[in-house]
Amino acid sequence: MVPIMNMFLVLIPFLLMSASFLHLKAINTSAPVQGETMVSDEKVKERKVTVIAEIKKNRIRLSASSEAVLYEELKKLEYQIKNGKQKEFRFDQMNLVLQEIKGSYPLSDTVIIIPDRDIVYDTIIQAMDAARYSQGSPVLFPNVVLSGKMG
Repeated sequence: MVPIMNMFLVLIPFLLMSASFLHLKAINTSAPVQGETMVSDEKVKERKVTVIAEIKKNRIRLSASSEAVLYEELKKLEYQIKNGKQKEFRFDQMNLVLQEIKGSYPLSDTVIIIPDRDIVYDTIIQAMDAARYSQGSPVLFPNVVLSGKMG
């Protein structure tokens, strides 16, 4: 009985040292939801837009959607941000455009990020950070939604 106990005494530390533990990290995000609420004309100051950021291979395309804002106003919120000379994404420009939109529609709080299939994970995280945080204000767009391309 003693040799078996000695074997387990030696075997248990080796098993514990060879075990690998999985470390998971989570990113706060949500799924896109189609809104069904209509905003009346008397609540013009409470208008909100949802910004859509499409991350493509060579550019970032920003647009907006809203049920309370006219189509002509939404067309003015469309931007194309081309990559830099080393083909890096210009998230500083994206952040400036989002600050401008937030200044025009201060109640807006949602950005939907739609990356192409070949966009790497780190680029998506940088886009999420650029949408959430600004140097001048604590939180720019707190609700960042990650979505896939539809259609």
